[in-house]
Amino acid sequence: MNFSRIEASKIVESSAPSLRLQLYVVTSTANSLDAVKQNLPEHRAYLRDLEDRNVLFGAGPLWTDDGQYFEGDGMLIYRATSVEEATAIAQADPMHTSGARTFKVRPWLLNDGSITIRVTLSEPQRSVI
Repeated sequence: MNFSRIEASKIVESSAPSLRLQLYVVTSTANSLDAVKQNLPEHRAYLRDLEDRNVLFGAGPLWTDDGQYFEGDGMLIYRATSVEEATAIAQADPMHTSGARTFKVRPWLLNDGSITIRVTLSEPQRSVI
């Protein structure tokens, strides 16, 4: 297959300024499901702190392709100013510092969608934004 590439800056330029939001997606791959389970409390506390600081846009486990099982992988989306900052945030996650998971960071330009109510999943907080 022959795929074309478009420079990211060209896509940003063509997006309406009010619609674009630069985020960073972290795919987190399990090295050991047992290690993931052991580090889950510290990982969840770290995510709650990121939520409190408005750094975490969203996070959660990834199921197997059939939607039936969890094998330890997850995805996180950060608000950051650069790939380097997002990488530093991911590196500090107890899942990654412990070696339970490895990760990859990719920039993601969110062009479409809306959020009208904020519900902090780890706490019973709600607010309109």
